[in-house]
Amino acid sequence: MRTAALCLSITIVAFPALSLGLYDDEINALSVGGHAGISLVNSDGDTRVADSSSRIRFTFNRQLPNDWQAEARMEWGFNLVDSGNNLQLSGDALQSQREGQFLFNRLGYLAFNHDKFGSLSIGKQWSVYYDVAANTDNFILTGGLASGVYNFGTDGGLSGTGRADSAIQYRNELYGLQYALQYQAKTEGTVGVLPPPECNVTEPPAFCDELNDFSVDYDDSWGGSVRYRFHALTFGVGYNRGNFESVARGQAKDEAVILGITYGDLYQPGLYAGANYAKTENHELDHRNRVFDGDGYELMVNYTFDNALTLVSGVNWLESSDSTYEDENGKFKRLLYVLGAHYQWGDMIRLYVEGKIDDSEFGSDNGSDENLIGVGARFYF
Repeated sequence: MRTAALCLSITIVAFPALSLGLYDDEINALSVGGHAGISLVNSDGDTRVADSSSRIRFTFNRQLPNDWQAEARMEWGFNLVDSGNNLQLSGDALQSQREGQFLFNRLGYLAFNHDKFGSLSIGKQWSVYYDVAANTDNFILTGGLASGVYNFGTDGGLSGTGRADSAIQYRNELYGLQYALQYQAKTEGTVGVLPPPECNVTEPPAFCDELNDFSVDYDDSWGGSVRYRFHALTFGVGYNRGNFESVARGQAKDEAVILGITYGDLYQPGLYAGANYAKTENHELDHRNRVFDGDGYELMVNYTFDNALTLVSGVNWLESSDSTYEDENGKFKRLLYVLGAHYQWGDMIRLYVEGKIDDSEFGSDNGSDENLIGVGARFYF
């Protein structure tokens, strides 16, 4: 169905094969999908084995009268390697890295789809904001750190810009224009940045005391997105707005706007390019758990050859745009460059090598994150 395909379009980007059918009697269908991934990563001379955002999902579909279809999806991430270190590889893997869990919830929702009337879904699901941001969030070892998706060191579930918690979404298409609306019920949780390695010692530096996680309490929030594809180009705009309260910030408005453009199709022969610009207010955390307003830029440029080899490159650039914050703390800039290659080995295995060069500046601290290079594989099923 057209609307069902619309709901699953983001998932298709991440998986070479959408799922494996386990049962189908033309009324009820059950499928399983996901991947297991491992990376060998070297950062500043230290080599570590890390999980590559492994996950498993189950999808149940049921045909209903009058051309309706019901869908239930459950997806869990699992950490194949719990090494106990704080290596930050990618925005999408932050939650498992923060909590050190073997198994954690990624998605879980119920949806009703119709060709004419659209799709209504309820639960934890990719946000309508991510509809636009997804085009640059396709690196494996890093990325997705400037578009406002994975804010506050989470999967974006609390604010509703990433894998939104407790969300109600409506999606449909009109004359080729794909539009989506989202309402998110009240959420609360614990947030904070991952401490650097120098904080994991018996007598850590004094600034480590500032890095304690803190609670955030969100009121109801809402968002929307619009996308239009014209030949090989796709244009999109997304918005998300909510109010939160925390000890660190008090009461504040959290707002994020994103503009995106995409050329081509990911992992298809030829050129693929995606670019996003995000303007955020009270939506990002710096390296000391301070909330700030930001401007974010993400770029991904790939070229896929006929032999299934894809050369990948891109930039993530997030900087503060809050004069009050900068007067007290200096300019915050997270800037990283990514180069690599992905190879599709058959239908179900992807091999990859990626490197990140970090040119960040953390205000008056004048610090930066780690450079890294890694190789690995993902086995899809």
